[in-house]
Amino acid sequence: MTRLARQALVVVYEARFPSTPEWAPGPLILQHRQVRSTAEARSEYYRDKATHVLYGREDRPNRWHDPTHRVVGDVEILGIEALRISDEPDACGLVAIHLRSRRGTPISLLRGLAGRMNAPPVSFDAQALVDGHAKIESALPPFTVCFVTPAKRGLPRLYQHPRYWRWPAARQWLWALASRTILADYPPDPKHLEPANDEIIRLSVDWHAVVLRDGMGVVGVRPDEGPNDRFFGYAELYLRSIYLDAVMLGLLQSQGLKHLEQRMVAALDTNLATTMAQLEREVGSFRRRLWAQHLTTHGIPNRLLAAYQRQHGLRERFDQILTEISDFNRLTREDETRHVNSAVVVFTLITVPAGIALALLRNLSNVLRHQATCVVCGEAPSS
Repeated sequence: MTRLARQALVVVYEARFPSTPEWAPGPLILQHRQVRSTAEARSEYYRDKATHVLYGREDRPNRWHDPTHRVVGDVEILGIEALRISDEPDACGLVAIHLRSRRGTPISLLRGLAGRMNAPPVSFDAQALVDGHAKIESALPPFTVCFVTPAKRGLPRLYQHPRYWRWPAARQWLWALASRTILADYPPDPKHLEPANDEIIRLSVDWHAVVLRDGMGVVGVRPDEGPNDRFFGYAELYLRSIYLDAVMLGLLQSQGLKHLEQRMVAALDTNLATTMAQLEREVGSFRRRLWAQHLTTHGIPNRLLAAYQRQHGLRERFDQILTEISDFNRLTREDETRHVNSAVVVFTLITVPAGIALALLRNLSNVLRHQATCVVCGEAPSS
């Protein structure tokens, strides 16, 4: 059932970095003919803010790579990349492993990475591959980016049952690669076949993509002519570099928002005024460093990032954090105003003569009684 001319897979893990990786600085450099995916070439594609996050600076890198080529079981490892948010101890970040299945299709490997029931075990150990340069967050499922192209006979159908006959083979592959499922894992509803038409990102006339919660599937929609193909060699290079970078930025944003949400919950058990001030600074830092929706004048990375943000509700989550901090600050200001007013009343009663103080209290009592009466009657109190 292979009938695949080309397949590419990148597995992205959340990780922590106890120290700076001792790898070559910069992203993994891949090449197809005269095009090389260097940091300089990618920086010309992205805006300065995204470039700073994804590649760092020459004097202060935040991305490293290991180009060591190796074979582990049925998997060919092409290289490893590390992207760290900051140089603080135990800083969080990402590890991306570029690989290719040596036998069959990548679907069984994707199911293993997703932890599907009865899926074959993954033949490589991500923690062993990084060799102490990072600590993989093994409890979290990795995000996968997978690309396949058909041979001359086209893509085989993955869902053979008659109820899926109207489901084109290319759409079946997009769904299987992005969701990392087969029919036994999740039978799609024939009335609402996935992915929906508006979820498909048409990268060009030759290939389409879909971004779901834990994976991105990319499929060539015409036969691949192999090493001499006029486009698909470049397509694989783009996918493993600038398009992967857009998704990795979304993953970093998700990490940052998760940290802010955890800090919001922890703030409930602390001195709120002090904690919220610190949270405001962290939110400002997140907005300046990581938050972006427009990465480049080229449209595709923006659409890939938007699809990832939509799947994880990043915009709504960020708005919720901003709303909660704003509400807390408003309530804090109201409390401070009440305390100040109470202090003024007490100070006045203590420092003025007794007769004037009693008159003030009588006046204040009449005002409060009048306001309470207006509230009960439904009238607006007079000023």
